[in-house]
Amino acid sequence: MSNSGTEIHGKGGAIYIGGTFSDKGTLPTGSVRIASKSEWTLNRSRDYVEKTSFGDTNKTYLAGLPDVSGSFNGFLDSSGDLMLQAATSEAQTMYLYASDGTLAGSGVVLVGHGPALIDAQITVSLTDAARCSGNFRASDAWVIDLGSA
Repeated sequence: MSNSGTEIHGKGGAIYIGGTFSDKGTLPTGSVRIASKSEWTLNRSRDYVEKTSFGDTNKTYLAGLPDVSGSFNGFLDSSGDLMLQAATSEAQTMYLYASDGTLAGSGVVLVGHGPALIDAQITVSLTDAARCSGNFRASDAWVIDLGSA
């Protein structure tokens, strides 16, 4: 039930790419779990156009289309970082989980999925582990699953 105050810890979060979606309660068939990542964000901003008129008591706006984008961050997988490899001109189907159900006692909590164009960046520092981070943007319609029936 939506808005029932059910919180979860982010330790079961995951990013998957590829595969075929069937049901938000299961992992996509043929998808690959991205290793060594420790954080992702999902942004659902919108464009706004001001429509303030004479006599209005404050500025007013019209909402445009939603923009789905986000970021990921974590450690560089030196065996072949799939997010770095996915940073091509082709869109990749991406699935963002608050919990992928792989930890004992946890359920599957899919937040959203859809085709994404991915950018990646490698950072190597004398004082930190080698990292791979990046951004993504929707290349077509996304489904936001969290809270839907």
